[in-house]
Amino acid sequence: MHAFHSLAYLDVEKSGSTYVSHFLRDFLDDDEVAFRKHVELEDRPPSGRVHVISVRDPLDTYLSLYSYGCQGKGGLSGTVREAGLGHLYDGTAAGFDRWLDVVLDPAYAPALNPRTYHRSGVAAHTGLLSFRVARLSSPRSKRWIRQATSPEDFVALYRRHTVVDVVLRNESLTEDLEALVLREDLAWRPSREAALGALRAQRRLNTSRRLDDDGAFEVPADARRRVAARERLLTEVFGYDDGHRSSTSEPMAVRSSA
Repeated sequence: MHAFHSLAYLDVEKSGSTYVSHFLRDFLDDDEVAFRKHVELEDRPPSGRVHVISVRDPLDTYLSLYSYGCQGKGGLSGTVREAGLGHLYDGTAAGFDRWLDVVLDPAYAPALNPRTYHRSGVAAHTGLLSFRVARLSSPRSKRWIRQATSPEDFVALYRRHTVVDVVLRNESLTEDLEALVLREDLAWRPSREAALGALRAQRRLNTSRRLDDDGAFEVPADARRRVAARERLLTEVFGYDDGHRSSTSEPMAVRSSA
C-alpha cells in the first residue's frame, strides 16, 4: 500500500504499480504516510481517504508472470521452482500451457506466491490473481476471505467489504490517471495542469517484454476460458471476460483531451 493523507493506492502486483507510485509521489500534493509494496490496508483506514486500486486483464497478467519467471525473476517463479516445477519455465507455448494448468489448479496452491493464498483456504473458490486483488481491497480482508464457501460467495463477499473508490485499468492507465487528477477532492503539485501534462509525456517505468510480443509464441486457444473460470472476481467485478489485450513492451497509449 502506498498511503497519503488524502489517498491510498492499493498496488496489486504486475498492474502498473511502479509507474502509479512514481506518479503519485511526484505529483500528488500531499504528505506520504506509508509505502510498503503490496501490503494490506490498515485495520482502521481513516475516513474520507480515497482508495485507488490498479487491475489488469488476468490472462495478460499470467503471460507476464510466466515471461518474468522464464527470466528467473519474481516471487511466484521462486515458489514454483522451490516446488520442483522450474522445468515449466522453458519459454515455449507448451510450457506456458502446462504452467497455467499448475497455477490454476487449487491443488498447487502451496507452491504459489503469496503463501497466504494457500493458508487462507480460499484456493478452491478463486484463482491467485483474484486473491491478490481481494486481499488489498479491504481492511482485515483475511477474515472475510476465509469465510468464502464458493466462487459466487467469494465475489459477493468482495462486493460487500471492498473500500475501493477508483479503479485504474492497466489497459487504459493514462486515461484513468487523468480522470483521477481531475477529481476536485485531490490536490496536485505544482498544478493539476502539470500533472496532466506529465501523464501525456511520460512512458511507463519498469516495463517488461512478454514472450508472445513477437508473434512466434502462440497462446493456447482455450487459455482465456480457463483463466476466466478461476478468476471470477476479475471477470465479473472488473469486466475482463471479453479480454483487454495490451502489449507490455510498448509505450503507454496516450489520448489527447484537447
